[in-house]
Amino acid sequence: MILNTTAPSPSSALESPRCDLCGSADAVPYRTTRDHIYGTAGDWTLVRCASCGLVYLSPRPTPDAIGAYYPDLDYHAFVPTRGLKSRVIDWLHEREVRTILSGFPYSARVLEIGCGTGEMLLKLRSHGAVVTGIEPNAAAAQLARDQHGLDVRTGILDTVTLDPASFDLILMRYALEHVHSPSGTLKQIAALLTPSGRAVFWVPNLASWDARLFGSYWRGLDAPRHLYLFSPTTIQRLLAESGLHLASIAYSGVPNDWAGSAEAWLRSRNPALANLLGMKNPIVLLAWSPVSLLAAALRHAGRMQVTATKRG
Repeated sequence: MILNTTAPSPSSALESPRCDLCGSADAVPYRTTRDHIYGTAGDWTLVRCASCGLVYLSPRPTPDAIGAYYPDLDYHAFVPTRGLKSRVIDWLHEREVRTILSGFPYSARVLEIGCGTGEMLLKLRSHGAVVTGIEPNAAAAQLARDQHGLDVRTGILDTVTLDPASFDLILMRYALEHVHSPSGTLKQIAALLTPSGRAVFWVPNLASWDARLFGSYWRGLDAPRHLYLFSPTTIQRLLAESGLHLASIAYSGVPNDWAGSAEAWLRSRNPALANLLGMKNPIVLLAWSPVSLLAAALRHAGRMQVTATKRG
């Protein structure tokens, strides 16, 4: 999910929220970090709710100011390529789509929130799904409509009108941690699902091995764009409070996450070494692959795929 860049004013651009899960204002410092991905200035503080344990950014950019912390991207239409790497990625996406659609009829109604230029929607449509997307970046949404004929609405869930109980499947890929009220978003998703529908979310796992190892340098923190960090425990409770039932959590780890976190740690100590041993080095990625696979197998990986159903 990418937003357009706007310049915030220094003081009015920040807010200190209550816990989005339980509403408590009582929180304790959890970790101080920086923007290790895009290098925007300043320190950011994560706090842990003293009542329920949810970890969130406070103070944080307001909804009007958050766009300034996202990069401007030059979007291009998605064009499949024939290289080996592209074929492997395409095969993985194809397998993922088949798994996601399992159990649904051929013409399942699918909504993707934060769909970009529509790569996933194209895959889903090729399998017979009737697809709709929501994308906050106007350029990306326009490309999805013009180049692929996809039904993609420009905006966010709060600003797009959709009929209640109109979707069999709702997808949200690495976007829930970006919204200012995950509970509000999940309640909206619950209202949009059919009684037998499913929602699938992909989020970073705060309880992962790499999160614990790298601490403030963990790539999954991504401050100040990630406003909330979830563990299996807090995501389950958040779903329950929002009218959803946790069906399953699948764990996946990619060597890029480990390599990127290690690169951020190295950059604070030896920038030259960080450039040499960073995540763009294929040998480094290969070296991190065994530990990322082991973490996934033992359910301690840095990424969670959360599947939820509507509570009766």
